[in-house]
Amino acid sequence: MSYQVSLDDVDFRFDRPYTVSSAAIADYMFDGLPFFHYSKPPGLLRVLVSQWSSPSEKLESDIRAASNDAAEKNLTKKQRSYQAEMIVSSGNSFLWGKVDEKQTAVHFQHGIAIKKEESANDAWGEIATKDSGQTLKWDKSIREKHESFDAPWGDGRPKDTEVAEGMQSVDLYGAASKKYSGYVHPVQPINFIFDDALYTPAENGSVFFQIGDIPPALPAIPIDTKRIFGFGSNRTNDNSVVIPWGFGQKAKDEEITGSYGGETDPDVVEKPEPEQPDIRESYLLMNTITTVVLPDRIPLELPSLEISLDIDSFSWSFTGQLIGATNIAMVEPDENGPKQIEVDINGWKWIFIIERYSTDRRFGNERYTIYGSSRTQLLAAPYAPMRSKSSSDLNAKQAIIEELANTGFTASYPDLNDYSAPDWIMPGGSFSYQNQTAMQVVAKIVTTAGSVMIPSRDADQLNIQPRYPASPWAWSVTTMDKIVPASMVISLSASWRPEQAYNAVYVSGTNAGVAVNVKRQGTNGDNPAPDILEDWLTETQVNTERGRNELAKGGNQSITVIELPLTDINTAPGLIEPGMLVEVLNITGDWIGLCLATNITAERSRVLQSVQLERHY
Repeated sequence: MSYQVSLDDVDFRFDRPYTVSSAAIADYMFDGLPFFHYSKPPGLLRVLVSQWSSPSEKLESDIRAASNDAAEKNLTKKQRSYQAEMIVSSGNSFLWGKVDEKQTAVHFQHGIAIKKEESANDAWGEIATKDSGQTLKWDKSIREKHESFDAPWGDGRPKDTEVAEGMQSVDLYGAASKKYSGYVHPVQPINFIFDDALYTPAENGSVFFQIGDIPPALPAIPIDTKRIFGFGSNRTNDNSVVIPWGFGQKAKDEEITGSYGGETDPDVVEKPEPEQPDIRESYLLMNTITTVVLPDRIPLELPSLEISLDIDSFSWSFTGQLIGATNIAMVEPDENGPKQIEVDINGWKWIFIIERYSTDRRFGNERYTIYGSSRTQLLAAPYAPMRSKSSSDLNAKQAIIEELANTGFTASYPDLNDYSAPDWIMPGGSFSYQNQTAMQVVAKIVTTAGSVMIPSRDADQLNIQPRYPASPWAWSVTTMDKIVPASMVISLSASWRPEQAYNAVYVSGTNAGVAVNVKRQGTNGDNPAPDILEDWLTETQVNTERGRNELAKGGNQSITVIELPLTDINTAPGLIEPGMLVEVLNITGDWIGLCLATNITAERSRVLQSVQLERHY
């Protein structure tokens, strides 16, 4: 860039030829960083001298004085020489208005007048030639000693681009800490003497400029500050595993026996075929309902009761009617806590904790409504304490065992269906929670795998199984749990509930684990469901099973509610619980549904069960 003249109080100003008295001699030392940067001398700086203002002002003043008279004469000459006739302007000597085509052509010929002016006055001569004489101030007396010194820009900063070990190295020569700046003055001061004459270099030494910097010597410093990789887990992660041939099953060799004392018959549990119900024109049922207070088994009279469970609940619920203050006193809580009752309907037993009751008193009539839950409610609030935990590597079933420790409850995993609840490892730090009850933690583990908890009716046990024991698109070849004949159905109602027919879903962990793209077999996965991202999805097996259950929820479906009698434990179909696959033998065609909820009502001697089924089309 050109040299900029400072407007502050300065000692040197180069806007005109510099003149000082003969006695003005000064020594100046430039310390520190300069307030301006020189370009690379001497070639580039020769252009700067031609821009000095003082000679230009002198020349411009002469030019103006010499060209004023000639410009007035040229106006008259151009009108007489090139115009065919005089044009009279409306009070304006400068014809800026609209002109005819002939005048427009004359307007672009002003360059001819400039050539005539050159013959009258040489003020427009070779101005650039006169200014070239001022380059004497930057003549070749300044030696181009460091013109080729560009080494500081040639040394690249060393970088460790392939660090594979943790061992450190050092910068032995301090090259990594070089700092590059502009002009740096020499070590010795420069002596400038300015007088009325042109600048002439001193005879006692050479003046030169050094572009760059001489870095100081530095001690050895570490330079391995970045690594291109770190040491992580050596576990093998199977991403996007697709099994095209489906899931295999254990083979049972019926004809092979061993003679070496080993296992001769593999312990393969096959799902039994459901009991076929009797198809009759009419059914005669005699219901038996018994209710006792535990542990003394004191009989309790309940004119009516209702028991229900849905597939997403972890405990059965109970509602019953009592008459008289004597009966309510038998189930009121005491110093030992809430009372428990046992309900037996046609051989199907439940144990409930009476949690609360309400009163309806009228003249001559005193009724109470009691409410209870199955014993699995003891694992939740307000009975179970809140805990926080963070564990190292452990598998899901082990985590459930630890949560149920010292509670008297156990967990079972039925494997009598096409699928069973998976077990997987959660690496260190993944399994953690804060202020959760045991039931909350177990429920999160179960739902992470796409499974559900079916609480036991009369035992301290949780049955953990997949929400869909078989995928809906394979129900036609799956062994059912219950079969209901059309002659036993008292009422049937249905509501249409279509869902998106997704055929792929992306299932992944968050801080640890794997990512699996689960795709329905036989499809191209072109309609993906929303991604599933959870902390405890850490292995391919659980991610795949979770994705399968999510895809099984979609498609055209209806919620069908059938009402039928609750037969005893020895008569099919018996009690239908959530999570069971039920085949309904209908007159218009058999169909299959997944039981989502069960509701049992008993009033006097009449017992009915209402079953909510998810039917896919």
